[in-house]
Amino acid sequence: MALASSPVRMKLGGPQRVLLLAHPQALLAHMTEVVGSIEGLQLAGAFDNAEALVDWTVWDRSGWHVAFVDLTLPGDASRDVIRRLFAQPRPGTVVALSAHLWKEIREDCARMGVYQLIEKGDLVAFRGVLEERMR
Repeated sequence: MALASSPVRMKLGGPQRVLLLAHPQALLAHMTEVVGSIEGLQLAGAFDNAEALVDWTVWDRSGWHVAFVDLTLPGDASRDVIRRLFAQPRPGTVVALSAHLWKEIREDCARMGVYQLIEKGDLVAFRGVLEERMR
């Protein structure tokens, strides 16, 4: 009796798919430009609010390799998004964006399963994380 294979969410050998959740829209636009400027990356989605990203996870079938999530969203929206992303089949890596890089924030991120934290708005660090993934 053969078992049905599990659905494949990401095409092997294809571009690294990047998911963005950041506010304000100006920052999101700059991050989108950075993703587009690095060969081998593909923008999976760019959102300035948690609700839109959660809706995307319901319908997307192409998957994502790395997601950047803004921790400064109102309420628990960021936590909810991170939980939702990790609940996806074959989740990728989540990188948190925060206004501060304090030890307490790093520890809180680690409890959620997020082990990379960069300062929100630091496009050099953002580019560095993306370029490191392409090596």
